[in-house]
Amino acid sequence: MKKSLFILCAAFSLSACSIFFPEPYKVAVTQGNLVTQEQLSQLQVGMSESQVTYLLGTPMVQDNFKPDEWHYLYTVLHAAADTQQSEVDNLTLIFNNGTLAEIKNH
Repeated sequence: MKKSLFILCAAFSLSACSIFFPEPYKVAVTQGNLVTQEQLSQLQVGMSESQVTYLLGTPMVQDNFKPDEWHYLYTVLHAAADTQQSEVDNLTLIFNNGTLAEIKNH
């Protein structure tokens, strides 16, 4: 009886800790390219790969099996209200012979 009463008191005591202590701070983890609508509006079919790189930076993903397809991605974990967000989360650019042929804004 004493043992079960002790376990019950210990369980209630430990569960009360979550009431008094604040939630731990979580750092916002951002990965990818920040692409704005202004940058997206400047993007035009017919631009060279170097012009696109100058405008948007290097792509987040460049597939070895599809070297003419560039992916600009952006993700955030544990975002707060003041965490900087990208206006474009998933942008795919397809090149043909070194010039931009297609823009896919997912």
